[in-house]
Amino acid sequence: MSQSIPAVSNSSRRIAVQAARASFLAKLREHVFINGAGGYVLVWVAFPVITLGMLGLLYRSRDPALLGYAVIGITCGAFISNALYYVGQILDEERLEGTLINLFLTPAPRLSWLSGFAFGGLFETLVSAACTVLLGTVVFGVRFHPNIAAVVLCFLLFILALWGLGFMFSALGLILKRSNDLANLLSSFVFLLGGIYYPVSALPVWLRVPADVLPFGVGIQALAAASLHDASFGTLAPQLVRLEVFAAVLPVLGLLTFGWLERKVRRRGDLEIY
Repeated sequence: MSQSIPAVSNSSRRIAVQAARASFLAKLREHVFINGAGGYVLVWVAFPVITLGMLGLLYRSRDPALLGYAVIGITCGAFISNALYYVGQILDEERLEGTLINLFLTPAPRLSWLSGFAFGGLFETLVSAACTVLLGTVVFGVRFHPNIAAVVLCFLLFILALWGLGFMFSALGLILKRSNDLANLLSSFVFLLGGIYYPVSALPVWLRVPADVLPFGVGIQALAAASLHDASFGTLAPQLVRLEVFAAVLPVLGLLTFGWLERKVRRRGDLEIY
């Protein structure tokens, strides 16, 4: 009996890894196939290039110091958009194709194939982020003075927080059956309060209050300071503490929310009805 438990555990882990890998590759191939290789690149390159181009022309003449921040903000904005749109939109697509219930009936854990979808989006987002940094460096002359250890830690905490939020958005989209519409509605508020185009500190006080309870602004400010100004852990301590709280709480809250709303949808009997 004692020898069978590890075997079962290893088998479960292997199934989870295989499910995550399969969902990652399936959506990556599907998106490349739909858009074509050239269109696929343009989708993930055009938006950050155009956005940074507009902000670069604006900030370079009025406030050059904000240009470096804008590069980091738009880079992080790609990851924020991924959390808002990606997994929820995929669930909507699966529902439309009539395959959503098959996903929920697979023996693999929900976390595995959902994470595979999310990592598919993360790969695409990295392409967009790299283009933004390259454009900021080559065209607008932004210079980075990174504290590598601080950048890595801030980035990991930021991604963990977004990962949790992504599950929450996906769960809400699952029950509303319109993930993309929900993301379109929320994205306006997120980009206003998220510190993507300008620091949260530049917002009016009455907007700074709701902005401070979100992980976006604090994460971007910490990454900007660590990437552009060689900020140390000591300098970043206030932001890091808040990021650590977000990174610890939001993934748990996201998984609990997804599980609760999935059970609600199942009881309602409309997991496959659009």
